Amino acid sequence: MSSRRQRPDPAPGTSGLLDWRAAHHWSRAAKPCRYCTELTHLRDEEREPAHKVCAEQARAQQIETQVQKYRTQHIS
Repeated sequence: MSSRRQRPDPAPGTSGLLDWRAAHHWSRAAKPCRYCTELTHLRDEEREPAHKVCAEQARAQQIETQVQKYRTQHIS
């Protein structure tokens, strides 16, 4: 028996990387990415065509926009 404690798994989504391992993120039909317009077989959570990298960049930008808005409104 080991006396070492195991660390809990980190909260989902804290790395900024999206987990698209599930089959519903794949489609046989290539369609233009909603962000860059290059063809992709990948689909986001709304089943819209999107490259994983493009979706991660868009998510990071949305978070940064929210942080800046919060700072503007709450920090004087």
